[in-house]
Amino acid sequence: MRYNFRMHPPYPRRAILGVLALVLASGGSYGGYTVIKSNEAAGFDARPHTVVRVVDGDTIELEDGIKVRLLGINAPERGECYFDESKKVLESLIEGTTVFLVKDVTGKDRYGRLLRYVIRRDENPEADNLIINSELLNRGAAFAEAVSPDIMYRYLFATAQRKAKDAKRGLWGACTYASEGEDLREEASAAPSPSCTIKGNISEKGYGKNYFLEGCPNYSRIKVDTRKGEAWFCSERAAQKADFTKSESCENTF
Repeated sequence: MRYNFRMHPPYPRRAILGVLALVLASGGSYGGYTVIKSNEAAGFDARPHTVVRVVDGDTIELEDGIKVRLLGINAPERGECYFDESKKVLESLIEGTTVFLVKDVTGKDRYGRLLRYVIRRDENPEADNLIINSELLNRGAAFAEAVSPDIMYRYLFATAQRKAKDAKRGLWGACTYASEGEDLREEASAAPSPSCTIKGNISEKGYGKNYFLEGCPNYSRIKVDTRKGEAWFCSERAAQKADFTKSESCENTF
């Protein structure tokens, strides 16, 4: 008797393909491999956004009304040297264009603005993408401001600022700054005593009344102008009684 040893698959080919299709659609696993649905990676930061308005040199508004504060930099405030120029530089870079957002650690600030690095992608696959935050520093349109834990591009930004400062580009050539980010427009007052070093500052950028402790990342550039109602405090309790709130930049420092 002759036996037919021709092998037959235990399942029809059509059935196997059907199972694979189901696995791919559900984002499950097959044969030990995890299959990820393509739309699982597609979220808010993964899709492009249109910039409809530049609020100032470090804040933009997207097409859906969401405001984004650029991470790692701080542009001059209204009334400070180079405010208008800084805003125009950002407008020339991205207003009306499509950008992508990159998140570091912190998702948003206390004012509800998203905190992101803003990327303008180049259509040429061999060309570098443009990190807008860094480009503002390259052009001398903003200051580098590293606040933990959002320090992904800390060294890149510090290098960009140093080169702009050495070349006296932008605000480094047009304004009088004694050091990185230090504004000389305000009239600075001295601390009343060595034990009263908490700075009470009133922001012109809409951040409200904030106080800064020694050791805060931007403590050195904060000036106390008593003409504006700002003040020095000997304790956090005294600052809070005067309706000042601890600056968000200090929260991750202490």
